[in-house]
Amino acid sequence: MSKKFLLPFIFFSLLVHLLVIGFTFQIDLPERKKANKVINVEIKSVQDTDKPFRQKVQRPLLPKIKKNRETSLLREASVDLGKPGGVYEKYLDRLRRKIERFWLYPPGALAKRVEGEAVIRFSINAKGGLAESLVVSSSGSALLDEGALDSVRNAAPFEPLPAAYNLSFLHITATFSYRIATAQARY
Repeated sequence: MSKKFLLPFIFFSLLVHLLVIGFTFQIDLPERKKANKVINVEIKSVQDTDKPFRQKVQRPLLPKIKKNRETSLLREASVDLGKPGGVYEKYLDRLRRKIERFWLYPPGALAKRVEGEAVIRFSINAKGGLAESLVVSSSGSALLDEGALDSVRNAAPFEPLPAAYNLSFLHITATFSYRIATAQARY
């Protein structure tokens, strides 16, 4: 037999082996599966999360300020952390990622298997400091409400507001959705 006769078979064998190796990396084998996360964390807009059973808590966001020459220059804006797009998108994306690093399922709520959604409103001053944080709509569980507030408080201080925004305060509304799941969490 000549070597030229074997070359197509060798080439075909190599091609099949490469395809098998390539497909192996595409298939998620049981021994390679990652551990499932226990917490389903979602940030939604306020309109998507309003439900009749929730307790509404309305408080003034900032104390009343007497108007004078300095305070008449204050500019404020309100945004929803769950709605992408807009002028503040890049800043809010960095803010969301920082808060998510501090966001944990409260151990007491997890042990009791408590689920819910807490709507939080917080304000950031021009220097990135947390001016105020409060519950706008309760999850029905003080543990979950405090967990959401703690994640925002622990993430502070934030980056200063970009000068281009020309804002004294940015008021942000965020929905913290706590779900105990066996499947992988969605962010």
